[in-house]
Amino acid sequence: MSDQNPYESSQSGTAESEVKPSSMLWSIGIVFVASGIGGVFGLAIGAALGSLLPGYYRSVFSGGDSPNFDPLAVGIGQGITQGVVFGAVVGLAVVALFYWRQRLNRPSSSDQ
Repeated sequence: MSDQNPYESSQSGTAESEVKPSSMLWSIGIVFVASGIGGVFGLAIGAALGSLLPGYYRSVFSGGDSPNFDPLAVGIGQGITQGVVFGAVVGLAVVALFYWRQRLNRPSSSDQ
């Protein structure tokens, strides 16, 4: 029988799955930057749709035929909202892929 316990924690003082604070800040920063970029692109696309094709938003929304309906404002609001959400999803995917790749490249305990 072997003296080594494969379930024993590492003696180095840090767990393998521990995330450093700098990595956490980097992850949050990536998601925020991607959200901001998505919001800017969404703003541009929504404003373009609202000003160039106002009939699109008029046909999509039930109150689009009202005289108070402003397709440009609706396009800006929709564009920013959808752009920020899309950017956040892309940012989370980038962070998840980074940590997944980092985990795959980490040497296993049998390699040491």
